Amino acid sequence: MKGILTTAAFSLCIAAMNPTKAQEQEEKTSWYNVPPAGYSSIGFTFNPISGKRANDMFKAGDFIGNAIAAQGASPAQMVILADPLISVRFKHKMTETTAFRVSLGFSGANFKYREYVRDDEDFMDDALSTAQVEDMIHFSMNGGGVNLGLEFSGGRHNLQFTGGFGLIYSFGGGAMKFTYGNYMDNLNPVPTIMPIIGDTLMGRGTYYDINLAGARPLHRYQVGLIHAFGLSLDVGMEWFFMENLSVGASLSIIPIIFAIQPETYTKYEGYSVKEKDVMTFTKKISSGSRYTLYGTENIGLMLSFNKYF
Repeated sequence: MKGILTTAAFSLCIAAMNPTKAQEQEEKTSWYNVPPAGYSSIGFTFNPISGKRANDMFKAGDFIGNAIAAQGASPAQMVILADPLISVRFKHKMTETTAFRVSLGFSGANFKYREYVRDDEDFMDDALSTAQVEDMIHFSMNGGGVNLGLEFSGGRHNLQFTGGFGLIYSFGGGAMKFTYGNYMDNLNPVPTIMPIIGDTLMGRGTYYDINLAGARPLHRYQVGLIHAFGLSLDVGMEWFFMENLSVGASLSIIPIIFAIQPETYTKYEGYSVKEKDVMTFTKKISSGSRYTLYGTENIGLMLSFNKYF
């Protein structure tokens, strides 16, 4: 009897020291906080590199003027296609190490650039006048994208190393609207305008015709959006700091992207010498284009917060 009890006790100790696979998985999940296969997550990602690009491009002062000049002088690209600043990401773990994911993000900019120019009406009355009026360019850009792909992970404890790829679709568009302080009429057929339109934008700014004393832009726009398709790659890590909660960081690149640019038009106003009146008209300044981009210029650092369920 004593031998039987000793054998039973020894068996219980062995069982306690060698838990079943289910127990091992339960301990691993509870201890390391790594969700098993079948779990999904909703996360928010932030791209500080996109934020820095936007901050550098749209600083007050000459930086905004430079941005307008760069965009306005190039009819082939009215918007910069890049990783969205903030995205929402859904992920589903198909296996312990493989997950399907989809991200949706938006980005854009909207600002008004102002410059003071000579007040032509006061100048006609007094050549020594220092009165000024204000010209303004309202510049807006918007865009976004969808990323569908797979993610692979592996590691020890609550730190997982990740890598993945995705197919991306991006869209974007932009427009410029111009308002002027000096009125155009038969007494002032070529009003004074801000230098960035007359000089920096050059042929893409003011428009000249034999029947016009001069024409200035009112609205520049695209017929539709830019559409782009490409491939994304990323590598990083994910840390599960609590049960079903994690933070992550990954470096992403878009090695190749194909984009379709729509037609671009500019609406002008000018004083017609023939008609003796101010007229408005629209000119096509780009018939659209298609281009393929290679390389690693589209680099992003994606910081994420994820909730699994």
